[in-house]
Amino acid sequence: MAPRPASTLQGSVSGGKHSGDLRYFLLPVPDNADPYGSPDGAMLTTEDLQAQYSDSVDIKEVLDSWGFKDAAGRTYRLRDGKTEIRSELKRFGRTDRAQGFADHSGYGDNSFDIDGVSNAKGYIFKPKEQAYTGALIGIGVVGDVVYEITVEVQGDPDKALLFDAMKRERDRLTNG
Repeated sequence: MAPRPASTLQGSVSGGKHSGDLRYFLLPVPDNADPYGSPDGAMLTTEDLQAQYSDSVDIKEVLDSWGFKDAAGRTYRLRDGKTEIRSELKRFGRTDRAQGFADHSGYGDNSFDIDGVSNAKGYIFKPKEQAYTGALIGIGVVGDVVYEITVEVQGDPDKALLFDAMKRERDRLTNG
């Protein structure tokens, strides 16, 4: 297999403020995985984000109220053929606004702490049968960026997969 081309995206972080192309901060695709679409990921429009919510939620209005600036996402599948991981970033105008948005985001009352990642919460969705897909979702904040990692896997999801991805995304957002 040919090596992946090197990305030309640039970004930097200073004092919790992220500048440059938001896609630069997306969770890198590991060597044992293949990205869907562009290896660099994609910038997400408010229409892309709205598609993730029910019609009863006007996500543009919600995001605007928190000082939303932009969003990016990338999905890749591990070569085991059973695991898919999505990294999504939302950048806000101020760090307190990012924290406020994250504090008001969630997937029910079944949250758990992410081992090794402070200021983050996770959610688990077990499948009805082992042949079906289960999911884990983690939400965290680094400075002015809210990051959300979704891990989908056949059968019961292993929290360790989410913990690892959340740590790697947090480190990418912290250090650039």
